[in-house]
Amino acid sequence: MINICFVGNSSIDYIMAGKEQYKTYGGSAIYSSLSCRTCSDKNIAIISNVNKELNDLLQHCDIINLGNVNDNITTFKLNENDGSCEGLKYYNKPFTFSKQININHLNISFRKGVNIESILDNPNIKFQTLSVDVMIHSVEDMLPYIIKYQEKIKLLFCNMKEYSLIKNYINKIPYKIITNEDKPVIVITPTGNLCFPIQPKDNIVSSTGAGDTFIGGFLSQYIDGKSINESVSFGIQNSYISLERVGALTNIDRNIDSFNIITPKRLPNNIIVIGNSCSGKTTFINYLKKYYDIYTDVDDLEPLLETFMLDDESLVLSKDQFTKLKDKLKFMDNIYNEYIANYDNINHYTKKSLDGNGHDIIRPILWDMILEKAVSVLHSKNNIIQFSRGKDELYEHEFGKNVYKRSIDSILDYLPHKENTVIVNLVSPLTIRKERNTKRYENGGHFVSETTMDNVYNKDYFSYIETTDNIGYIEIKKQKYPVITICNDKTLSPIELDSFLYYNLERVVNYYNEFNREVEYEFKTNSKRSLAKQIK
Repeated sequence: MINICFVGNSSIDYIMAGKEQYKTYGGSAIYSSLSCRTCSDKNIAIISNVNKELNDLLQHCDIINLGNVNDNITTFKLNENDGSCEGLKYYNKPFTFSKQININHLNISFRKGVNIESILDNPNIKFQTLSVDVMIHSVEDMLPYIIKYQEKIKLLFCNMKEYSLIKNYINKIPYKIITNEDKPVIVITPTGNLCFPIQPKDNIVSSTGAGDTFIGGFLSQYIDGKSINESVSFGIQNSYISLERVGALTNIDRNIDSFNIITPKRLPNNIIVIGNSCSGKTTFINYLKKYYDIYTDVDDLEPLLETFMLDDESLVLSKDQFTKLKDKLKFMDNIYNEYIANYDNINHYTKKSLDGNGHDIIRPILWDMILEKAVSVLHSKNNIIQFSRGKDELYEHEFGKNVYKRSIDSILDYLPHKENTVIVNLVSPLTIRKERNTKRYENGGHFVSETTMDNVYNKDYFSYIETTDNIGYIEIKKQKYPVITICNDKTLSPIELDSFLYYNLERVVNYYNEFNREVEYEFKTNSKRSLAKQIK
């Protein structure tokens, strides 16, 4: 029985790193299998095309090649300075398997040069569990294979750029392990998300093969029944060692007892970002996604803009002309159908502001409609939902004053894993938000009318139970959800803004973890009900 088998490319690599050019053996099968060997005594094999010299090295490391030993081998020229990769020679002899091969865990590199179907559709290859990894240069070409075999795949290894390209097609794969250069490693599991911090690395010699080396370290523990924490920790630390050298891990001392096990933090499945118009919601979300780009964006602005468009066009188009707008709609079919049914006497939801800039909402139920429409199309297990609410006398007269709670309540049942939700409330002074509103419009964005800013978004109307300054919870249907307020009350330089956002991102993640550890505890609350920080 083979405990673990790596299927992938083997090559001679000419690597330009800094001012030096190096010649070394590379390829996913080589980096991963040799990394795995440094941490495991299990039976390790590869299926690849190697030459005799490389085959001798594998034998010396007690790694079996079930593929081919050839006179030639694939050769690449890589330049780490500009990220280029040039194939100088390709050699991919087909594999033949005359006898049955029994494998406990199979890892296949889904990339060019690897005949995936010849492995996964081969009756002579039997395996218990399957993992795959992808490569940015060929990930889109491999997408049909990922879709075809995803029900067989238990673990997917990728980096954040690769994940962003395929995340909408891999819902059936239970575990995704995502690296992100010097940012945290993220593991998406069926029950939640984990992030593992990465320590800064200054003395980097070469980054080629670091991802494949991570996979080998991870799987060295995974095949032994170790935890996700242990598996990720070995992957990270093998990758660290890889960055300090050129080529695979072949001559390091095996000292697995010295490896430190990293304790991860949990990431929420859903992040609800609220706040007045121009309070900084989008800026915060864009920064968050630099570190944790696993979320699908949900914004009620798009359905709101569709409503504005329907209202504006219904005033100037004939009914026949108006019908042509239907194909442009993603969300607001119900309003379109309502207008078509009574086109000569439309009860509009919005109207142009008196000053001609922006719109005013005249049917308050629209606030609920646009948010529910935005979340109704969700297909992801991880989502960021952003929206604004303010003071609306028509709405309050019809539905009551706690508009944010009503809105959050209306979307929670649409959210997968709604119990893993955190609410981020951004607050900012009206004067600063008005300046941002004007600047956004000058940069091509939408404009919120002065009347709306002064009367609807004049201050923060979100109410929650505050446990300490700017943190607490809101209770909806007997479920407590953590809330953290960010006071975005200054105009900052780019460097100051980066520092401010990083600090507050850490606050959100840390408080979410603290809250979930203490969720059974009856919080000691402040004597006042918080309106976050009332900035006027």
